[in-house]
This record gives sequence, C-alpha cells and structure tokens, in this order.
Amino acid sequence: MAYIIYNTDGTVLVSLAVGDVDNSTTSLDLIGKNVDNYGQYANNNLVGLLTNFAFNIQPRSPQIGQLWYDTDNARLNVYNGTSFNPPYGVQVSGTTPTQPSEGDLWYDTINSQLKIRNGSVYRTIGPDVSGLYGKFGISTAPTVLRDDDTDVAQAVGVMYSYGTAIGLLTNATFNMSAADSLNYFNTSTTSTVVKGVTALNDLDVKGNLYIDGIRQIPPIQTLTTYYDVSSFGDPDNPVNLETGNIAIGNFLALIFSTATNTLHNEVAYPLYSDAKVVCYYNSTPSVRRFQLIVDPLHPGVQIWKSYDVYYSDGIGALTNVVVI
Repeated sequence: MAYIIYNTDGTVLVSLAVGDVDNSTTSLDLIGKNVDNYGQYANNNLVGLLTNFAFNIQPRSPQIGQLWYDTDNARLNVYNGTSFNPPYGVQVSGTTPTQPSEGDLWYDTINSQLKIRNGSVYRTIGPDVSGLYGKFGISTAPTVLRDDDTDVAQAVGVMYSYGTAIGLLTNATFNMSAADSLNYFNTSTTSTVVKGVTALNDLDVKGNLYIDGIRQIPPIQTLTTYYDVSSFGDPDNPVNLETGNIAIGNFLALIFSTATNTLHNEVAYPLYSDAKVVCYYNSTPSVRRFQLIVDPLHPGVQIWKSYDVYYSDGIGALTNVVVI
C-alpha cells in the first residue's frame, strides 16, 4: 500500500509506492513502505534537519519555509517560494529582491547603497549617491596626514565629488608634506593647509563673499582716457553718452584696445571696473565716470553705467592716448 505524503496545508505532496525512496520532491529522502536499510535514509534526513542543510550550495527541491545555512557566507536563509533569503529581513544582492515585506532591508551591491522597503518600493537610506559615481561627501583622510614640521598627525576631513577630492577640512593650520601635497595639490613641494576649509581647486563665488562679516568687493580697475563728446550734445546730460549703451561701448572698445597693458583690452574688463573719461564739449572739459555692471533689466549682460559727472580746470589737452 502506497504512502500518501501531505503538505502542512493538507495538499498532497507525493504518493510513495511500496519499496520506493523519493529523493527529488524535497530536500529529504522520503521513505516508502518496506524499504531496505530505511534507517540509513532516516538518519541522513535527521542530520540534514539538524544542520539546516549546511553547505555552500542550496538544497535541492526546497519547500516554502525551509531553512538553509549558507556556509560560504555564514548566513541562515529561509525559502520564500522563489529564493532563499535571510529570515531577519536583510538581503544582500545586486538585483531587487522578490516578494519583499514592508520594513525589509536590502543592501544593493551594485550601487553600494542600503535601502528599506516602505510597502511599495525600496527607499534609499544611504549613501544618497550611487557608488557607481564614486565617493561623495565628507570622510576622514584615507591616510594619516602629518604636519611636515612636527610630524604630528592632523585631524583632516576630505570633501569628495564623483570620487575626486575637492577640499580639506581641518581644525588646525599646518604644512602638508611634499608627498601628501603631490597627492592632493599636485605639487612636489610642501603646501599650507589652513584651519577651516582649504579648496584644492578654484573657488568661484556666485553670490557675495563675506570675511569676518565684511563683504568683499572684487578689485576695481580704474581706466582713464580722453574723448571728444561734442557730437553727443549737452555735456551735463550723461544719458546722451550712454543711450542704448552704444556710444560708451563703441568708443571704449576702440580706445582702450590701444593700451599696452593687455589686462585693459576691450574683451577683458573685470566686472565693476571704473572708466574715467575726460570729455570735451566745445573745448570745455569734464570727466564722465562709468562702471561696468550687470544690466538689472537683462541679467547676464554687462553694461557701462554712468554714475558721476564733474568738471575740472586742470585737465590737459585733448588726446587719444590712454592714460592708466
């Protein structure tokens, strides 16, 4: 008479004929009636259950709820009907886990990120940026950095972007050794690291820069030239000289392009430069002052803005030579 083996939910798992041993339906050897040496099979089954099938290969034909101890990773796993996963809700894999539960943790080995299941999707716990893009944020220096003068180890944090160091954070000013300077500053001589933040590359300030609470103004370049503005009309009305910004733009570019100092050529005026133009109107001299600013009506466009007009009896003869 055959043995009918049932699952715990009452469904039939397998029918065992007399004398048969089923070693394919489950991870155990299921023993039929009148099997010779049945004790061998029974004892092997007990050892498998005792050790949770400890091996570096998962057991054959696993059943839902079955435990397996993965000897390669020293981890206990449970079968969920599709795959073996840790029973405590943490999975380590390069692919999204199947059949997850709310609150399950998943370490994404491809992106080097820890994620948590919120009921419908996995949300990243950290780091925010995938490891595929390299290191981001602030971390301790990968090697001990010492003061080159005292050999004392320094507390240094390194700021990273796309895996590249872009700055140092320290709590003391010290001289970095030539070897470390080559690493961070690309120079074979010692480099000074200041208490606070040391940028390893350019620092571009888009807003205002304050030092000790004082707003720092970019260096203002004062330019002086002589120009006859008689053809522009009333010398007391500076609007005549800046209408549409055409006149000032045209003659400054032409006159200053003759300067021997290339810093003052027509394509390299620093923002907030001053242009002091000695103007003659019907042989009467006056000084028109202009400043290079960003046009408030057209962001991104620079214009010369007239901001002062005054007369002087001591102005010399009319000339086109630039006076710096």
